[in-house]
Amino acid sequence: MSRNPGRKKKKSCGCSGFLVTALALILIACILVLTDVLTVLRQKIEMQLYPLNYREEILRASAEYDLEPEFICAVIHTESGFKSDAQSTAGAQGLMQIMPDTFSWLCDLKNEDYSPDAVFIPEVCIDYGCYYLRRLTDNYGDCYTACAAYNAGNIVDQWLSNPQYSVDGITLYSIPYNETSEYVEKIRNAEQMYQKLYFEE
Repeated sequence: MSRNPGRKKKKSCGCSGFLVTALALILIACILVLTDVLTVLRQKIEMQLYPLNYREEILRASAEYDLEPEFICAVIHTESGFKSDAQSTAGAQGLMQIMPDTFSWLCDLKNEDYSPDAVFIPEVCIDYGCYYLRRLTDNYGDCYTACAAYNAGNIVDQWLSNPQYSVDGITLYSIPYNETSEYVEKIRNAEQMYQKLYFEE
């Protein structure tokens, strides 16, 4: 027998369930906003690390020499970090770090008369660097082998003839010079970043 027969049982209200659902939705919304913020922040940082200057000149050279724009950007990023006044201790100059003798030779090939200092003009250096890369790519049949030659010179011919480094005489599966091996790997990685950040369709 109940001690309090007249006492009514309290009904459970749905407020607590609604509150939990609302808080869960708010939490999900905050997570989504935070995720978007972090994505934007990461992209901004990546764009600082992989800048794209001289876009018009790069696109023009890309069309003229049939080279992917992200590939050109990767070479410039690896060579000079997009510094048009860059000079190496070996004497390479400009955005694409062209040696003076090479620049003079390329001027003769293109039948153009530039002063040696013209290599520091971004438009000129990009055009000549891409012209040189196109010649190397046509010669070797692979753009990354061309990059190896851009860095190390015609010793690449010896590597290609050695089955330890190349099976097909076109692709370098292994590069015996650490500097050149790291150089080509940097270009591959930078090319992926530029494609993702600026040229993804």
